[in-house]
Amino acid sequence: VLVGALVLVLGVGAVYVLLPLDAPLPDDVGARYAGLERGTTAEGFPRLGRADAPIVVEDFSSYACPHCGNFFDDELPRLFSAIASGRVQFVLIPVPFGRGAPAAARAALCAGEQGHFWEMNDALFYWRERFVGSTFHTRRLSMGAEALGLDRDAFEACMDGSAVRQVVERARNEFERRGLRGTPSLFINGERVRDYAELDALSVPESGGSA
Repeated sequence: VLVGALVLVLGVGAVYVLLPLDAPLPDDVGARYAGLERGTTAEGFPRLGRADAPIVVEDFSSYACPHCGNFFDDELPRLFSAIASGRVQFVLIPVPFGRGAPAAARAALCAGEQGHFWEMNDALFYWRERFVGSTFHTRRLSMGAEALGLDRDAFEACMDGSAVRQVVERARNEFERRGLRGTPSLFINGERVRDYAELDALSVPESGGSA
C-alpha cells in the first residue's frame, strides 16, 4: 500500500511538472511606454518619468487584482503626456496580496533588473485575465521572461534571491503603514486619490508654471 501511495504521489507530481503552460504576450507589449523615462525609487519600486518630476503619483497594486489591471488599461494612459513632459512621475508599489501575487511581483521586479519591468507588468495582468489556477506558475514566469528576450538564468537567479524579496516586503510594509485595505490604492504627492478624475488635472500646468 505504501508503495502504491508513493507511486500515486510521484505520478501526481509528474503531471504537475508536465502541466502544459504557455506565456503569450499582449500585442505590442511595452510599446505604449516608448519614450518614457524609466527608473526606480530609493526603495526599489519601479518608476516612469523623471526622478525630479514635481508630482509623484504612487499606485499600490497587486497582480492578482482585476481592478489593478483595469487601472493600467483605462486610467494610466491619462498620465502619459504629463510623464513625458517631466511634470509627473508614476511609481508602482507591487504588493504581495492574492493568489500568486508574491511570485508575480518578484517576476516584474526581476524583469526590471534587465530593463523590462513594464513589459512584464503588462504580461502579468494579461495572464491574470486569460488563465485560472496556474496563472503565475513559476514555469510560466520564466517562459514569459524568455519571451521578452531576457536572460532566463539571470531572471531565475533573481527570483530566488533575497534582494527582490526585500523590495516586495518593503511594499507590504508601506501598504500597512498607510493603513490601506485594498488595491489599487492611489496617491498624489502623498494624498489619497478618491476619484480617478483627479488624474486629468495633472496634465494641465499650473498658471505661470511650465509643462
